[in-house]
Amino acid sequence: MDLGGGRNVRPRRPMNTPPGLVGAAVLFWGWQTALLPLAVVAALILEASRLVPWRWHFARAEFDRLADLSTLLLLGAVVYLGLTAGANRAVIGVLQWLPLICLPLVASQALSGGEPIELATLFWTLRRQARREGAARSPGFNLAYPYVALCVLSASAANVRSGAFYVAVCVLAAWALWSVRPRHVSAAVWVGAVLGVSLLGYGGHLGLHDLQQAIEARITEWFEALIGRHVDPFRTTTHIGQIGTLKLGEHIVLRVEPREGRAQPLLREATYNAYHSSTWFAVDSSFAEVPPEGDGATWKLRPATGRSGAMTVSGALRRGKGVLALPGGAFELQHLPAVGLKVSRLGAVKVDEGPAFVSYTALLGPGSSLDGPPTENDLKLPPREAPLLSRVVEDLRLRSQRPPEALATLGSFFRTRFQYAMFVPERTAGPAALEDFLVRSRAGHCEYFATATVLLLRAAGMPARYAVGYSTDEFSRFENRYIVRARHAHAWALAYIDGAWRDVDTTPGEWRSAEAATASALEPFWDLWSWAGFLFSRWRWSEGQGTWAGYLGWFLIPLSAALIWRIYSRTRRGRAGARTDAPERVAARPGADSEFYMVERRLAELGFERAPGEPLTPWIRRIEATRPASITTAPIEPLVRLHYRYRFDPLGVSASDREALRATARSWLASHDAAGVGEALGSKER
Repeated sequence: MDLGGGRNVRPRRPMNTPPGLVGAAVLFWGWQTALLPLAVVAALILEASRLVPWRWHFARAEFDRLADLSTLLLLGAVVYLGLTAGANRAVIGVLQWLPLICLPLVASQALSGGEPIELATLFWTLRRQARREGAARSPGFNLAYPYVALCVLSASAANVRSGAFYVAVCVLAAWALWSVRPRHVSAAVWVGAVLGVSLLGYGGHLGLHDLQQAIEARITEWFEALIGRHVDPFRTTTHIGQIGTLKLGEHIVLRVEPREGRAQPLLREATYNAYHSSTWFAVDSSFAEVPPEGDGATWKLRPATGRSGAMTVSGALRRGKGVLALPGGAFELQHLPAVGLKVSRLGAVKVDEGPAFVSYTALLGPGSSLDGPPTENDLKLPPREAPLLSRVVEDLRLRSQRPPEALATLGSFFRTRFQYAMFVPERTAGPAALEDFLVRSRAGHCEYFATATVLLLRAAGMPARYAVGYSTDEFSRFENRYIVRARHAHAWALAYIDGAWRDVDTTPGEWRSAEAATASALEPFWDLWSWAGFLFSRWRWSEGQGTWAGYLGWFLIPLSAALIWRIYSRTRRGRAGARTDAPERVAARPGADSEFYMVERRLAELGFERAPGEPLTPWIRRIEATRPASITTAPIEPLVRLHYRYRFDPLGVSASDREALRATARSWLASHDAAGVGEALGSKER
């Protein structure tokens, strides 16, 4: 590798892109992916080639090694992200890191003055074919424009859906097209045309986005109807009026770790606002997309007005999709890798295309919740149950009480006059089941209490909703975290009081002990098995702190540094005007005894000195264009090919090829004696 800075050498244009375009594209990528500090360094390196007067000359083999370095970085990123982030997130993560992975090769081309990169450099199979056939490799190309496109593509992988992204892409496109605009068109007309096309493109983008959402919604509904799902944010069927024992599993479904403050007693999954015949529905509950932050794993659900705590919730996502269990007051989710996240106006948070196991941290704070304000649906009563509900409200005098007093009265009513029961005797299904619960049996499970509470609050004039989720009250000293079992599934009411939604749980407290009494004697064994599965899932799907996969990235740093050192330590460095000692500088390297170096020196003696940083092929062609008849260049091109193979091919050359290189060079030297050719040139000039 030569460092040229001679005053007689005209610096070539560093890149074939407009000034600043590559640096701007890199900065745009860093802004979108939250890697701006690295992007600033990369942009300075790439744009520095326009500012410095010197150029590095990289031989073809050196470009090959730099391409191998990028390949190594790519494989390392695939392995590391595959182990720590899962398959879905690994693809997006690798795509986001591609500009840094390709930086060594692109930066080397920029600092070498835009010297073309041959296609075979990027593909090892083409290199191997060229070596096997002994043929010259194909002409090269400049990586600048493909690198700009790669930066835009990688920035899009951050999945930040904002108007600023589209505006920045349009600006970069206009920047790139400005230098090739038609000269007969005025700048004002050209800018107007670009703005018009950009606006039309944005309209088309919104239309395609809406069409994609509609198609995905229909396909999702079809698949969910076909295979079922764990939690439906639009509908839930209760066990009110059914016969038998309500028995849920004892397997662990969630694990909860308080990070700041105390653990919340309830984790909510979904909320419903319409009741009919033992079934709750979510009416007018459209979902809105939540844009991720730059890292693709942080989601701001609502504006933060303070921070009161944090909890980490770990559990499985069926097929990478599902509704999240969240504590009350959640305003931001961290460490949740997913392609998309949506929030309904009833407070349900749904994940699209996430990993099979998630371990997300919910930041908690005061202020407005995720639930939308009350509507007329939150006051509607089922027609057949309305008379019964009105009688109970009149008996308790709830309408004449202030909301806090009414909640206390209702809580005392259920706590003192009702009991929790997992066994439901034979009852009449439908509306009569609720009447039987309120008037005669006065026993039931949480679905009875929650449904009755919501409807009684509505009958008293207070907006209310039905919520489902889990109770978090079993602490495992073995795991040092709360564990949530399937039998901890719970239902309760939400009441709108003083401008905010509040959890109202009127189920008698003994329900927890009643559920715990059903535990199997083998539960500790299954818990141990579940814990082992949790540790494996956390490693597999990358919570990853403290595991060897988390440190894999650090091993790539010394490995990459060693490869870079190997590349640069084996190159030829020199200043302009120091070409005469080239054979001595490479004496210890393979191919240093090539007879081509003598041909090169003889041509320099004849006045055809090779410029610093000038590749061999352009140099030979320059000689052909200006040489006199006394200098023959026909044997030099095959001589260069033999020299390259002898110099750079790891497999070396055969004995016959080595002899051909020696004989061709000596034959040419014998016919181009410096004194004789110089005398012929002098006679011609006279």
